[in-house]
Amino acid sequence: MPLRVDRRNWTLLETSPLRRLPRPVYFRAYAIAAGSCVQAHKHAWWQFLFAREGMMQVQAGDINFTLPPDYGMWIPPRCAHTLWVGEDVELESLYIERSAISMPDTGVRVVRVDEFVRAFLHHGCTAIPTRYDLEGADGRKVGVLLDLVQTLPDAPFHLPFPTEPRLLRVCLAIQAAPQLPHTVDDACALALMSSRSFSRHFVKATGLPYHTWRQRMRLLGSLEMLRAGASVTDVALTIGYATPSAYIYAFKQLFGTPPSRFTHG
Repeated sequence: MPLRVDRRNWTLLETSPLRRLPRPVYFRAYAIAAGSCVQAHKHAWWQFLFAREGMMQVQAGDINFTLPPDYGMWIPPRCAHTLWVGEDVELESLYIERSAISMPDTGVRVVRVDEFVRAFLHHGCTAIPTRYDLEGADGRKVGVLLDLVQTLPDAPFHLPFPTEPRLLRVCLAIQAAPQLPHTVDDACALALMSSRSFSRHFVKATGLPYHTWRQRMRLLGSLEMLRAGASVTDVALTIGYATPSAYIYAFKQLFGTPPSRFTHG
């Protein structure tokens, strides 16, 4: 998915020079200023990427994600990733040795972080020392936290783009002008395919029916507009919804929370 960020005048940042973790779980908390890009890098360990405040765009492998507050991302070992930060961000992430968890290395996942885990992560970043006692109270806390973050529910932030040129042309057209109807007939005409062939190939390439993909693209794109200060009404009309109530309903169906949750203030 092409990044929807203006790359002009971004401050390029390098990642931590850390080569070995002092403990199986390492708490990494720091601020990143708006307009910064953490350049592509990868780790030998798992990363649970979480921003206590602020929204990021993350490019992991060949997939891009919008990651708002209250959502975390599992990044597998050796997966190259880049962070584009359009607003001030307060990171509270975990670096985790492979041997400390039993999750399958099946790719990047975005999950919803509940209030309890959010508070627990903050406690770990601010109160648990770097070289905590593995057998003591802090070690037991870390064990509980690991159990909790591994069971967080998946969030619908994954939007695969097809690589087939005709299908990709359709997806880029939606991204460029989300307010247009982009009906199935429009998509078939643009792709020069029959309706049946287009539908079959689109699901095979993305894992999603066309109408689901189109709606998810619009709703994910609306997150950036909300964070930039646009009203719910303006966002709804801009991305092609007839009424704000229709937009709010679709948003809640996908994200489980109203769009007002993602506005500043």
